[in-house]
Amino acid sequence: MSERARLDVNRSLAKALATLEALAASPRGLTALELGRALRLPRATVYRILGTLGEHRYVERVDGNRAYRLSLKLLDLGSRVLQGVDLLETARPVLHDLHRRCQETIHLAVCEGGRMVYLNKIEGAGPFVMKSRVGASMPMHSTALGKAVLAFLPATRVDAILAQHGMPRRTPRTIVSRSALERGLARVRRQGFALDNVENEDDVRCVGAPVFDHHGLPVAAVSISAPVSRVSLTRALKLGALLREQTRAISGSLGWSAGPR
Repeated sequence: MSERARLDVNRSLAKALATLEALAASPRGLTALELGRALRLPRATVYRILGTLGEHRYVERVDGNRAYRLSLKLLDLGSRVLQGVDLLETARPVLHDLHRRCQETIHLAVCEGGRMVYLNKIEGAGPFVMKSRVGASMPMHSTALGKAVLAFLPATRVDAILAQHGMPRRTPRTIVSRSALERGLARVRRQGFALDNVENEDDVRCVGAPVFDHHGLPVAAVSISAPVSRVSLTRALKLGALLREQTRAISGSLGWSAGPR
C-alpha cells in the first residue's frame, strides 16, 4: 500500500470513528445534516460513512424519522470484551495453580471466528518454549483446546466451523478425517478433556478441557502442553483428569452448575 493510500485509509477510519463517537453522545440519534455540522464534513461524505456503518450493522435508522443511532451490535462487542476480562480474572489463580502443580506450559483460549485465540500463557519450566503467544490463533480440529470446545458445541456450529476452515494437516499425526474427528469428540465428551497427540506442533503433546458458562455452553478452554519427552500418554491422561477438575472450578465461578447443554 502506498503512503497516500495509507493516509486515505487512516482519514476514512478517523471520520468513521468520529461518527460513532458523535452518535454515542446523542442517544436519540442525529440526522446526516446534524452529523455533518458536528463533524464539519460534507453531507455526501456523512452519507457514505453511515452507509458503510449501516451495512456492517453498527448504526441503524431511528423509526419514523431521518436520524441515525448506534445499534446494539456495539453493546454485543462491549459485552464480549467484558466477558474476556472477567474470564481472565476468574481463571488466573487456577492457571497459576495448575502451573505450580505440573510445571508445564498452560494456555487459556477462547473460540473466535472458528479458531482458538490465546488469552493467557504461562511458560513451563526448563528451556523448552512453545511457539504460541497471546493474541495468536490456532485451528480447532488439531488442538486440545479446540477439540475440548468443539466436543460441546451444537452440531450446526461444528459443521459451520469445519466448512469454513476445513481440517488442514499440521503434522503427520493431524486428524484430517471428519469421522475420526467425530470419534475423538465423543471420547472428549465421555472423559471431559481432549488430547492433542502431536497433532498441531511437532514433538508437543497437550491436554485441554472446556470452560462452561452459566448456560452450559463452552466459552473457553485451558490446556497443559509439554514436549513428548516429558509427557507420556500415561502422564497426559493423568494431567487431563487434573485439568478437568480445575476447569470445573472456573466454570463454577462463571455460573455453571448442571453440566454442558
